[in-house]
Amino acid sequence: MATPDPVQNLRRLEGRQVNVALADGSRLDDCQLVSVARRGTSTLWLYSRQDVFVPLSKVIDIWEVAPFSRVA
Repeated sequence: MATPDPVQNLRRLEGRQVNVALADGSRLDDCQLVSVARRGTSTLWLYSRQDVFVPLSKVIDIWEVAPFSRVA
């Protein structure tokens, strides 16, 4: 059985709003995941009011932001 490719799993989140936990204990919350590790790079390209490039080696966890639901 093939081992799942973590980069391929992250690509499923491209274009979505995500939170990212980093190895230094910091977080990037509610940012858009633009791109994951393309053409020989090993970074996440995030947008949070400005472009942010984060090495994959610094990422501990990444998850999609829950959609906002309005209660009537």
